[in-house]
Amino acid sequence: MIRLFVGIELLPSLLGSLGLARGGVEGARWQSDEQLHLTLAFIGTVPVHTMREIEDELSRIRFNPFELTLEGVGMFGTTDQPKALWAGVADGTPLLHLHEKILNTLEQIDVTVDRRRYKPHVTLARFARGTKTCFGDWVTSNGTLKSPPQIVDHFSLFSSTQTSEGPSYIAEARFAGSEEWQDHTEDDFALFGGHSK
Repeated sequence: MIRLFVGIELLPSLLGSLGLARGGVEGARWQSDEQLHLTLAFIGTVPVHTMREIEDELSRIRFNPFELTLEGVGMFGTTDQPKALWAGVADGTPLLHLHEKILNTLEQIDVTVDRRRYKPHVTLARFARGTKTCFGDWVTSNGTLKSPPQIVDHFSLFSSTQTSEGPSYIAEARFAGSEEWQDHTEDDFALFGGHSK
């Protein structure tokens, strides 16, 4: 069995813009550069042979490359029961379209995906259940956060493994948005901060 999700890897230019926002809240478990990503669809735990079917279906998805810019911050949960801190996106429209394509594709092979309302974001920190903390002015002082743009011309299928230091993510496969992207080599992905096979 393997735990999977679909997402976008982030370039160092975007990761660098998130540095100052990752701090200043007691009890927050801040995500490392290797853990930061933008989720497109959560799949969950499936047999390994199902992962191969998922890869085959995802490889058929096509989309036009688009710009991803991170902008603003927010919180899931409440100040009394926080769940996560996140960075938002400037324009979520192309992400929403790609998200819907992925869900529709996976449902054709009877893979159950999370159909809850999708809000594109990058999780900056998580909180253990029952954490009590003081946010102070974290939201207002980071409200002007804005990253340089990143061209999104592919997406990735990630596996997730829980470790003593938090979740570890590996890019199991990458999928082109267009035929031209197929010319990329593995060396091109050395720019990304995460782990890949």
